[in-house]
Amino acid sequence: MDLGLRGRKAAISGASDGLGYAAALALADEGCDVAISARGQEQLDRAAAAIGAKGVKAVGIACDMSNEAGCAEFVNKAAEGLGGIDILINCVGGMTPGNLDSLTGDNWDEIVNRNLMAYVHTTRAAIPHLEKSDAGRVLNVSGISGKQLMPGSFSTAIPNAGINAFTKLMAGELAAKGILVNNLCPGIVDTPRWTPRREAMAKVRGVSADDVEKQFAANAMLGRWGRPEEIGDVAAFMVSPRNSYMTGSTVEVCGGWGKYF
Repeated sequence: MDLGLRGRKAAISGASDGLGYAAALALADEGCDVAISARGQEQLDRAAAAIGAKGVKAVGIACDMSNEAGCAEFVNKAAEGLGGIDILINCVGGMTPGNLDSLTGDNWDEIVNRNLMAYVHTTRAAIPHLEKSDAGRVLNVSGISGKQLMPGSFSTAIPNAGINAFTKLMAGELAAKGILVNNLCPGIVDTPRWTPRREAMAKVRGVSADDVEKQFAANAMLGRWGRPEEIGDVAAFMVSPRNSYMTGSTVEVCGGWGKYF
């Protein structure tokens, strides 16, 4: 199916690896030009080169998205490099191991700024550009921990729940302007970032990393972890003109997560 993305321009945060990178590759396969952000220049350059090899324009922008200035910098450089923005995908974030007792006030400042406020600041900066598009789209990528109990996931569950609410609010704010805002809620996906997360969650739970991997697989109806491209393909549809009547929605791509015995 042609998603109608050829020639569109997308800004994707946190996309030098993992789910953001998978989304960028899926969009590039559809002929969409892409700007991506990350902190590390070397990995960013490799990712941009791989995206550009698909025959589209790819722009890598190194910036710190844990503050408002960094988020605005990404949006402005993306719009400049691509010649505008039709699509924004917010996918920045990370896990800080801990629970209510161990996480400090400084930890919480970092968690909220990185995992939630980056979405707010980036969206606000992108709206003037999206308003110029005839098919403006915002896709927030949160995670299943915002909807399901996952012990030891304080640093992701609370921001993810906030992202779910932010999505619904912004969908209402931007509907009259023809900008669709949705949320993609992945389950447990086998990305490089999950290697240290397995170990961190295992420590909090008092089990091994292999135990965590098996427990998560068993809790999905499909009995396995997801693959990044499975998330990227859904993301591509959700930001495409083919999606014309869905906004304010949270779509779970989680293999049927929440299987209880």
